[in-house]
Amino acid sequence: MLRFMVSRLLTLLPMLLILTIIVFLLVEIAPGDPAAIISGADASPEAVEAVRQRLGLDQPVWQQYVTYVWNALHGDLGVSFATNEPVTDIIARRLPRTLSIGLFAMLIVVILSIPLGILAAVKRDSVFDRLLTGTSVFLLAVPPFVLAAILVKWFALDGLQLFPPTGYAPLSDGVSEWLKFATLPAIAIASISLAELVRQARGGMIDALEQDYIRTARTKGLSKTMLVGKHAAKNAAVPYITVLGLNVGRVVGAAVIVEAIFNIQGFGQLGVTAVINRDIPTMQGVVLVSGVIVLFVTLLVDISYGYLNPRIRNR
Repeated sequence: MLRFMVSRLLTLLPMLLILTIIVFLLVEIAPGDPAAIISGADASPEAVEAVRQRLGLDQPVWQQYVTYVWNALHGDLGVSFATNEPVTDIIARRLPRTLSIGLFAMLIVVILSIPLGILAAVKRDSVFDRLLTGTSVFLLAVPPFVLAAILVKWFALDGLQLFPPTGYAPLSDGVSEWLKFATLPAIAIASISLAELVRQARGGMIDALEQDYIRTARTKGLSKTMLVGKHAAKNAAVPYITVLGLNVGRVVGAAVIVEAIFNIQGFGQLGVTAVINRDIPTMQGVVLVSGVIVLFVTLLVDISYGYLNPRIRNR
């Protein structure tokens, strides 16, 4: 298993290299001159050139890239054009908000999708199965920002008023206070992923239950609980975890709009603000951190394959 994990970790290195190249090229493809943006509209050519030299933009591209990667490895992602703060500090302040809500959303997805999907597969073509399938189709068709607006209206403003409509409370203020602010955004972010993974759990379980080894185990008199929980579930977990890993990127994307609706100054809103302000270092930091998170989750998914299916790690 250790050898399998090391091999998967090594395959991640080329992807990290490609990611850093893409992030670095944001400077080249972004409109405008970074030195001119920092210097201001009324700056003289000499002042712009001085800023360009200070930023190292007068150096060859390959040297700029090596410097950027070296600094990034040491936690230096540059200085924001908009606020003149270190980008690392800005991300460290904003990222925990999005991560906490995103992880809460994925927890909701896993806790609900697995039992609902398994139950729908066991009760295939029943009223429950048809109702769950219809609800999943509906959730897939409703964008997260629309659901977020509905949740605010029903549960924060005109309806039950159980949750605050906007804002965020960190975990340091207490779990109950954090839950008040995080529940509605997490539900809105989780909606599409939940619908997709319920269908994936159902389909994977149905496929597993139709395999020959399940039929053999059933003829030997094993109980339905043993068939589903011990034999079928483990084999159905591989495609489920694959889709779960792919949904991490969707969660990050949904956070951009959902955070705007709930007025949460999180990681997603940081990226939007950076694009509007043409804040290239912050844009680079947001893209780099997002890419590293997705690659890390992909690595965990690959490692889980080896645990769930020994034939994969023995190749």
